[in-house]
Amino acid sequence: MYLPDIEYVGVWSFPIMGPDALDDAPANVVEACQAVGKDLQCRWHGPDTYMQNCVWTVSLLDDGHCHLALDAGPRPKHKSAGTSPLRGFGFGGPHTEQPVQELTALIAGEVQDELAGGFPFVHWPIEKDRFLMPTLRAGRAVWVVRSTDRIVSEIGELCPR
Repeated sequence: MYLPDIEYVGVWSFPIMGPDALDDAPANVVEACQAVGKDLQCRWHGPDTYMQNCVWTVSLLDDGHCHLALDAGPRPKHKSAGTSPLRGFGFGGPHTEQPVQELTALIAGEVQDELAGGFPFVHWPIEKDRFLMPTLRAGRAVWVVRSTDRIVSEIGELCPR
């Protein structure tokens, strides 16, 4: 993946759903990425893509804004038949001073746009045949059925345990 030639004050990479804390990494950005990463494990319509080993990278600029990237991690041998690796992507915009719930909804929306806008096309997350939309409600980051305005789940709690 192409990253612009920019001087970052910190760069951290971590698994899509964890660990809980990284030294010096902006905790609210890491927590938001992990919540979205948990939801990326289910409710797909598109190619069978192995997501469990994907890796987030948070690159911090000196003004507090971040560039985020999500890339395929190592593909386990037992899961390789019939699955494709994630087409990596990146985006900018999050700021370390934003509250975690706001970051979570923002990151979920960016990831959803990236997945739907590239080839192969992925519709995520879905309920029946409709996209769920990320939004903030009463200070919580949630997935909503737009047509009925019904909250389906908090972001990070979409997949069954």
